[in-house]
Amino acid sequence: MGRAILIVAALWLVSSQAYYALVTTLGLEGGYDGAPVLFAAYYLAWAAVALWLFRALIADNLGHTTVLREGLVMLPVLVGFALFVVYGLPLLPKVSELRAPSEPPEFMFSSAWYYLPKSADILFQQVLAAGLILTAARAGYRLLPIALGMAVAFGGFHLLLAFDGYTPTYVTRFTLSATLFGAVLPYLYLRLRSGFRWAYAFHWGFYAADATLTHFILAAPPWA
Repeated sequence: MGRAILIVAALWLVSSQAYYALVTTLGLEGGYDGAPVLFAAYYLAWAAVALWLFRALIADNLGHTTVLREGLVMLPVLVGFALFVVYGLPLLPKVSELRAPSEPPEFMFSSAWYYLPKSADILFQQVLAAGLILTAARAGYRLLPIALGMAVAFGGFHLLLAFDGYTPTYVTRFTLSATLFGAVLPYLYLRLRSGFRWAYAFHWGFYAADATLTHFILAAPPWA
């Protein structure tokens, strides 16, 4: 179990630091939106590394289902979110620069391209989560301790947003949401069939819901 925690922590830390180094080196104001194809490939590469490191666990969890087949079944989920980005997002009211925080999260003023690398980033995060959960289950931990551990881990990772200059409200909202989601993740992976698809869909769905609410709450008033 300790080895799995070290692997996940190392992958998360190195990938995050390398991402910011790339953004700085390329002189980008917005990472995902500034180079969406590059960072989509970047996080897909990290997801592949994580998948390879946890390949035995994930293969056992899938049973007779291959990773390729699991990926194909994910396509309707990805198509649904793509339709939201392409057709739904442009219909949302624009976020007012006056109502937005002084250092707004990138998604507030990003284009639809932002969600291409974000989708790959979510994939990477879910492979890491799957590695931890399946390792804990194989080690004999029960569902409740795994849920508590994932709540602390997933919520704790999002506390690091405070070091990126985000507002306390933003950090608190995402940390609490991540803590709750982390507690639910073990149930999705260990009790439901096709847990990865459910986990990915809920994870992506949170960003879609959060973006929608943000656009309405921070929209410019009609008289402006």
